[in-house]
Amino acid sequence: MYILGFETTGPICSVALLDLDDPSFVCLREEKEPMGHLKHLAAYAEELMREYGIQMREIAAASSSIGPGSFTGIRIGVTTARAVAQALGIPCVAVPTLDAFRCKSLDSNIIVPIINARRGQVYGAIFSGEDGKEDILPPGPYMLVDVLDKLKTYLDSDNDNSSEERKTLEVSFYGDGIDAYWDLLTKFKNEIESKSAHRIIFVEESERYQSADMVVRYALDKYKNKEVVNFDALLPDYMRKAEAEQKLEDGTLKKLREEKLARLMKGN
Repeated sequence: MYILGFETTGPICSVALLDLDDPSFVCLREEKEPMGHLKHLAAYAEELMREYGIQMREIAAASSSIGPGSFTGIRIGVTTARAVAQALGIPCVAVPTLDAFRCKSLDSNIIVPIINARRGQVYGAIFSGEDGKEDILPPGPYMLVDVLDKLKTYLDSDNDNSSEERKTLEVSFYGDGIDAYWDLLTKFKNEIESKSAHRIIFVEESERYQSADMVVRYALDKYKNKEVVNFDALLPDYMRKAEAEQKLEDGTLKKLREEKLARLMKGN
């Protein structure tokens, strides 16, 4: 039996299958065409199952990254997982996008996933410890500078120890926030590395973004612990309102419309 997983919250669309009898077996299909989610998702799931000779009746659960990330992408992934689960009569596993990065803690002491939310904002977190179980900063919407300040405070606290107790920590950044805020992050990296032995790593693009293999690996423990939901209870977690909704609530949208109307009346 297998867990089928979808990742559509970031720039890369991907589908994965994890074998419940041999969790080390994970097969992945991904499309690096920017935002090709709707076009490729269902086809990739079918191709992956056909390639490995897996039947629909062997799917035990459908999992999806539920956000945060691209609002449209989140909806595509969640809707697809719900449709599969409803058709097969199987449960769903909800996988918070930032939490899926916890599995990367085996590669570094500290994991910092940052997803671009524009205007200096990110959906971010800071994880450490075995399996990324310790939250230095819990997943949430933040200003990037606040994430970096929290990380700097944590790293500086290590320098307060005696020289015998000091550790050299490796901090790995993931997510498309790296692309969006490269200059600020590079400045932060140079500052930290010039004053300590800690290493700041911006993960290579081939491994930088969220993918479906992370989704199914994270879903495995939830499935074993019976943390599953019916298809209609698999819901997106946008983590904040869409920009248009926020503008509507705070009156910004109304003001912009009035300004546009005034310009039109003046012939501009």
